[in-house]
Amino acid sequence: MVDVTQPSPTRKSRILIADDEPSTIDVIRQFLELEGYAVVQAVDGEQALEQVRNTDPDLMLLDVMMPRMDGYEVCRRLKADTTTVFLPVVMITALRDTGEKIKGVEAGADDFLTKPFNHLELVTRVKSLLRVKHLHDQLEEYNRVLEQRVALRTSQLQDALQELRELDRLKSEFISRVSHELRTPLLHVKGYVGLLVDEALGPLTPDQSKGLETATKAVEQLERLVEDIVDLGSAQVGRLNVQAVSIPEVARATVVSLERATARQGVRIITRVPDSLPPVRADRTALSRCLWHLLDNAIKFSPPQGRVELKADVAPDGDHIRLSVRDQGIGIPKDEADKIFDAFYQVDGSSTRRYGGTGVGLALVKLLLEAHGSTIHAESGEGQGSTFYFDLAVAK
Repeated sequence: MVDVTQPSPTRKSRILIADDEPSTIDVIRQFLELEGYAVVQAVDGEQALEQVRNTDPDLMLLDVMMPRMDGYEVCRRLKADTTTVFLPVVMITALRDTGEKIKGVEAGADDFLTKPFNHLELVTRVKSLLRVKHLHDQLEEYNRVLEQRVALRTSQLQDALQELRELDRLKSEFISRVSHELRTPLLHVKGYVGLLVDEALGPLTPDQSKGLETATKAVEQLERLVEDIVDLGSAQVGRLNVQAVSIPEVARATVVSLERATARQGVRIITRVPDSLPPVRADRTALSRCLWHLLDNAIKFSPPQGRVELKADVAPDGDHIRLSVRDQGIGIPKDEADKIFDAFYQVDGSSTRRYGGTGVGLALVKLLLEAHGSTIHAESGEGQGSTFYFDLAVAK
């Protein structure tokens, strides 16, 4: 597991003095120790680099003129190393030549002290640079902690994503299995009921015919329920084949598939879908299911001889096609308007058997449209009919 710790508290600042004159080191050491700093020392350039590696100082006071390696070269090497590039370096020199300071700047020095210097000048420079160094160290520590937290969170999100993928896989398998297990016996029942209705197994009495008519309706309702449940599960998994789809073609096919329902209910579907409409980006099967459920819902709740209108036109933004289904049915009470898209919820539960339906249709429509990046809207009032509409993007 990633160690997510808080930034460590600031330790006693450590200063490295690199000078080949012991007397200079002693004077500077006294000044710094009086201020509470820890001091380490080096007497030449090579030893200075070694002390940097071994003691990890917070600041370096570096004499320009030293044996084995001068201060300029030491500074250049420190600034060229990514681990020490931010180590503040104050170059100490007895030279007042501007050219020497330019060489120090080019080597990467952060500040200069010219011998002789006093206690106040030394301490002021040191405190100023240490303040910057400590802020930089604190920022690096917070960045380190942030990176660890991001890494931990990323790992957790990846684990959660993997779990969701596994759940989706199991859900898909479950839907497929349930679909098969429900449809197979239903097909047998439907087949034998059909044989009885056709009198293939013998003549029927009037009472038997009436009973089989009821059984046929029940089988059809059960078949729709199975289809709705399977479609609902598939929509939740989010499997879509999005392509350019002709709305007039889908609308015509959907209306034809509902001819028996409209004839039985005595309802007429008025289609206002111009052939000139551009195609939309959608899953053809999903769009067909959405229109089928909206129209079926409108037919069921319409009075005899009522009218249901299916309309499609360019939406106000010009980039979408708006489809709507309007009925003259019982309408939706205001206190139930926010529940109608819940799975298995039905308006006016006392009359569900009279109107039929499974309570899955509108929930399925909502899920399928959300998978398309769209939203289903409802406008209704109790006893005033209902209008459902949604927008789909025009295929470019």
